[in-house]
Amino acid sequence: MGLLRIRLCTGPGTVTTTLVAKRLEGADMLVFPELVDGGYAALRAGASPHRPGDQFLSSFASASQTLAPYCIAGSVFLRQPPPRTSNTSLVYCRGQLVHRYDKIHLFRPSGDHRYFRPGTHIRTFRVTLPGVRISCGVIICYDLRFPELVRAMARGGLDVLFVPARWPAVRDDAWRTLLKARAIENQVFVVGCNASGEEGGWSYAFDPLGGMVFDSRWEPGEESHLLVFDLGRIADARGLHRNLNEAVVLRSGPRLRTVTARRGRGA
Repeated sequence: MGLLRIRLCTGPGTVTTTLVAKRLEGADMLVFPELVDGGYAALRAGASPHRPGDQFLSSFASASQTLAPYCIAGSVFLRQPPPRTSNTSLVYCRGQLVHRYDKIHLFRPSGDHRYFRPGTHIRTFRVTLPGVRISCGVIICYDLRFPELVRAMARGGLDVLFVPARWPAVRDDAWRTLLKARAIENQVFVVGCNASGEEGGWSYAFDPLGGMVFDSRWEPGEESHLLVFDLGRIADARGLHRNLNEAVVLRSGPRLRTVTARRGRGA
């Protein structure tokens, strides 16, 4: 399936900074953290939401023309008619918006419910590059704690999951464990792009067998990191067994009842 080159941009700089931008060339995809427009500190200070096509968002669209074919603009505080604000991840390909995801699970301890309305839709998007044709998805931070969300994407053909986040270092064990679990149970690559600084922690990536392929502590002091995925690992994992084909889906109630049971070869 080829190689996928991903540049994680975890520091406070953005593609609007020329010096930072020069360091981001040579990747297939750029990925930024949750609330790349300033974090919760900016929200508490009264930051205004962005609107589609404004100068800040246009810088990410431009990056997908000049620096890498695809750019996942982490997430931003967005307002779009009808009047509502959301914590939204926008994906650009060669200057065009190709995917949008609004954070579904809002984290009350950080005040998400004060600023955002939850999203209601999940979907994946295609990444097409020379030798690479894969399906990708995005969820945001707290969404990671809800496995059924990723499973729904996986049942639709997910290959690589991106998780922009502002996950604090004090809960790093949960962050790392949940990223790994989503990779193993869905047999996909999972990339956790975390903010640095007081509101963030470390970034990780796992392959479809749960092997760690990146830990940002391997490159201390760096604000961008280049990851190279051998996408053949997806076929390696699914060649052993197919989790999705063998999953038994249960409906909750007074008694758990089987809704569907897809039977494949045993594990």
